[in-house]
Amino acid sequence: MKRILLSAIIIIAFASCKKLNDVLPESTIPNEQTVTKPATEDDKKLLAALTITPVINQPAAQVIKTSVEGSKLNLVFNEQVQLLINKERYSKSWYIMFTEDYTGTALQGLDYITVTQWGTTVKNWKSYNLNQFEKTVADTTIGGKTVVNVKFARKFTFYKEFDTAEQAITQQEALEGKTQTIKFATRYEPDSDSTRFYNVSAKVIFKK
Repeated sequence: MKRILLSAIIIIAFASCKKLNDVLPESTIPNEQTVTKPATEDDKKLLAALTITPVINQPAAQVIKTSVEGSKLNLVFNEQVQLLINKERYSKSWYIMFTEDYTGTALQGLDYITVTQWGTTVKNWKSYNLNQFEKTVADTTIGGKTVVNVKFARKFTFYKEFDTAEQAITQQEALEGKTQTIKFATRYEPDSDSTRFYNVSAKVIFKK
């Protein structure tokens, strides 16, 4: 008899729990809580710098692919760049200026072709206006502040005509595996100081 009563009590208890679970609303408290971390000293320095110029994220070494067509040496540079920009200055600037400096490299003084954002192939001309670049633009948070994160890639095909194919191949072999340094520069336009740029050096490696 006692066993029967005990079994009945257990069944009633389980049934009561099920009914309670059926009527309780689902919790509206998210499982993950977003925690805003305080700005570090590096964050503060970066945010202050962005009010003066955009900042170019230090690029990894970039590869310049070499090839020979007849007596012509081709050097294809697939440029990849990331910029961080103050959100207010990004919206108020006419544009962001960006440029490259190939001084002291095998690219200096060579003819080149590139394709504009309008799909036009041009020779020895490139835009310095970030508004005219194919790019991705997104907001990101640094030290609790929203800044603009811009990424873009541009392809430049530099080339040089030699008298013979042998000369072009010799130059290609001389460049194979060589590392050189180019420079990137950026600033807001307009700016009260038109000489104020953010500059960074980037390694390039020549490979077949």
